[in-house]
Amino acid sequence: MTGNRSGFTLTEVMATSTILIVLGTVAVSGFKSALPAYRLKAAARDLYSHMQMAKMTAIKNNTNCSITYGTTPDRYQSSATGKVVMLSDYGRTIRFEGPQGQTFAVSTITFNPMGTCNAGYAYLSDEENTAYYRVGPWSSGIIKLHSYPSEEWPEQ
Repeated sequence: MTGNRSGFTLTEVMATSTILIVLGTVAVSGFKSALPAYRLKAAARDLYSHMQMAKMTAIKNNTNCSITYGTTPDRYQSSATGKVVMLSDYGRTIRFEGPQGQTFAVSTITFNPMGTCNAGYAYLSDEENTAYYRVGPWSSGIIKLHSYPSEEWPEQ
């Protein structure tokens, strides 16, 4: 009795397994190298969002709201939410540091009820200096987020 035999041979299973293992290894190494840059970008965007929230809360509640920075450890606090954000929560390598070693221009940004504030940037980077982010408001209240690869930082 020679019926139809369904299934895979051992050779087919081994070849497919080998291909999947190689593809998985390549994918994991790609994700692993992109992870620090992703975490740095997330930290910069969250700081930008907290600044926007402080500005909107100051206008809405007709009161001053501030963002206060600290470097031991690297953190900031938003008076709008009362939340203290530790940069280490994004990965142990994220810190306040620009390409010339600057951290932030002023230790506190305060938005008034008209939405204007004192100007000053905060600089974020990671241990590998893969990129730098500069986040901060102008005195008019416009909040800017700039991103630069480490080799393309503009001369100031």
